[in-house]
Amino acid sequence: MLKQKPVVSYSVIFAIMMIVLIAFVYTFNIPNPNMILIAALVLSTSIGGAAPGAICAVLMLVYSLFFFSTDHSFIHFTDVNLSKMIVITLGVLINYFSVALLKKNRDRAEDQLKNVNDELIKTNSRLEETNGELEKVNNQLKAMATRDSLTNLRNRYALRQDFELYVGLPLYVDFLDIDDFKTLNDTQGHAFGDKMLMVVGKALSDSFRTSNCYRYGGDEFLIVTENETEASFRHSCDNMKKLLGAANIRFSGGYVYGVPESIPELRGMIVQADEMLYVAKESGKNQFVGGAFDREHVPSQESAVRHRNHIESRE
Repeated sequence: MLKQKPVVSYSVIFAIMMIVLIAFVYTFNIPNPNMILIAALVLSTSIGGAAPGAICAVLMLVYSLFFFSTDHSFIHFTDVNLSKMIVITLGVLINYFSVALLKKNRDRAEDQLKNVNDELIKTNSRLEETNGELEKVNNQLKAMATRDSLTNLRNRYALRQDFELYVGLPLYVDFLDIDDFKTLNDTQGHAFGDKMLMVVGKALSDSFRTSNCYRYGGDEFLIVTENETEASFRHSCDNMKKLLGAANIRFSGGYVYGVPESIPELRGMIVQADEMLYVAKESGKNQFVGGAFDREHVPSQESAVRHRNHIESRE
């Protein structure tokens, strides 16, 4: 900006400008030179500030004394010219001090505005940092709210959020749990049981996409896979069996496949998969039982109550 240049440079530049203008009006005998010189005074003061303006004001007054004095004596004036000098002097002083004051106020306002802008930039920077930290915390809270801390699988709260994503897609819904988990947990201890659940969670993550695996509650897990063929689904299940078998973990599963057209139908698929799970349990455990989703199927009162108790016991 112009005001950032040294005052001395301005003083020299505008002094030269005023001298050139004085030489111009004198050489060409301009009849009313003060109109031009006043404009130069205002310009030098408004741009350069008080010091350059003061130099130009002095040069203008010196030239006026020369121009209006008798025989250019600087000290002798006719009555008319003396009146003119008084008016010129007052005009120069008024213009100079008025413009200098305006310039000072403008510079102060610009400095204040710059300070405000700097503070706003700093504040915006701090807000961006705070927003970034809040976003990080929100993501952490969201992860904590939607993930099971023990198995690192998604939880049933996440499942409810995902319901709409599954509607209208061809799905395999697989409900499974660990065989005799309660007995093992009671006899071997909760630390042993927790370790088993962690192994199951990793086996599910390694065999299916983590986003499709849910810890439904306790030792119950739910897998919802979309756009998958029967061959790929069975391959993933076989891989899961292999991983859990290597860890000496026996489990049973029930699954259904179909296309739910609404959230209630998706819930119906989960209930039917739960029914299939109990068929597998009653058939000797350590196996998978499944079939196509039946929209006309009405869950038995026993399975409906059982499934409702599952949900209520995990809320």
